[in-house]
Amino acid sequence: MNLLALLGFQQIWLSIPLVIAFALVYAATRHEDVIPILKHALRIITWIFAFLILVFFILSFST
Repeated sequence: MNLLALLGFQQIWLSIPLVIAFALVYAATRHEDVIPILKHALRIITWIFAFLILVFFILSFST
């Protein structure tokens, strides 16, 4: 694995707080109580990370 690929992988860690913040704000615009907000945010986080992992593996094995 080359150095540029390793540097790109380290930047993926920066997406974790961004995705969590986005999911919480988006879920809070849809619900008023805490429990539904957290459930909806967890569902959004799962979908986004599943999509990111899928794209990561497609791009890493396509070359």
